[in-house]
Amino acid sequence: MQRADEQKAGKLLGIMSRVVVPLWLLAGALSKLVEASPASLPVALIRWAGAVGIDLGFIHSFGIGVELAAVGIMVLLPGLAPLAAVAMLTVFLPVLVGDLVLGASSCGCFGSVSVHPAITLVVDATLLAGLVLAIRRVRWRLVPATLPGARVAATLVWGAAAFAVAFGWGAVGAGVNGAPAHEPGSSASTVGGGPAPALPEYYLPDYSSWIGKRWDELDMARWVRGAAPSGKGVEYVVFYRKDCEHCHTLFEMWFAGELPDPVLLVAVPERSGFPQNAFPVPCGECARAELPAGCDWFFQTPAMVRLEDGVVVCAAEVDPAAPECLQW
Repeated sequence: MQRADEQKAGKLLGIMSRVVVPLWLLAGALSKLVEASPASLPVALIRWAGAVGIDLGFIHSFGIGVELAAVGIMVLLPGLAPLAAVAMLTVFLPVLVGDLVLGASSCGCFGSVSVHPAITLVVDATLLAGLVLAIRRVRWRLVPATLPGARVAATLVWGAAAFAVAFGWGAVGAGVNGAPAHEPGSSASTVGGGPAPALPEYYLPDYSSWIGKRWDELDMARWVRGAAPSGKGVEYVVFYRKDCEHCHTLFEMWFAGELPDPVLLVAVPERSGFPQNAFPVPCGECARAELPAGCDWFFQTPAMVRLEDGVVVCAAEVDPAAPECLQW
């Protein structure tokens, strides 16, 4: 009876570690590969990488390479498949928990296909639990005593090809995190401070680097198309997305009536443009502007900037109920 249970557990372990988990990883890797945009990275990873200055394009390509290489290990090396499957799922769990804590609406696991991190967390945790239970029932060695040379060679070739594809076909151009970056894209219109720099592949705002600088000297200001701050007295710049419910709440609570100080609303698009399901903007006195499409703008909207005589004195992503930069 015990032998039969071990055989069933062994078959389950083989199916999960060599079929189910590899297909799960492959679906996510190919989705992100086709899209080739760091916007598909988990919010928790974006926050962490941005804080330490790691290029998001590199992380995006490297992550795809790791997932594709892991698929090769699981398919070609049965003895290492359970270890690779457990390792990959274990790495995913804290990232998904971080996304939930940060309130992300999508885990980014399948590119532009929105899947809530709670759903992915349940799936990954279930797969991991199934693998662990199956491993406990079979006499499985953490590392096999021997590995077939031909399979090892094939796995190494697969891994090299995986990273070549990830950094070749799925490569993401340079982005900006508080400093200029080269990208042969189009430039936005000039809004003071000279010609706008070339539009990067992505922009991750470093609000702390804006403090104390003149607004019209920032690259961000020169990408904005439309109205611009006057540079006199107290003014506010608010970055928002047209389908952002929190932004709509901010407008209704603070900007629906007469404004004590001038407010410029800057609409932030997706890479492909603005969404069709836009909320109305209940601010008749607000000036309007927008950022150009063609770039992944990593703003967690609403974000607010307070200017005093054209100088940034506060810049932050804000809570609509108590926006920290607003002094009314």
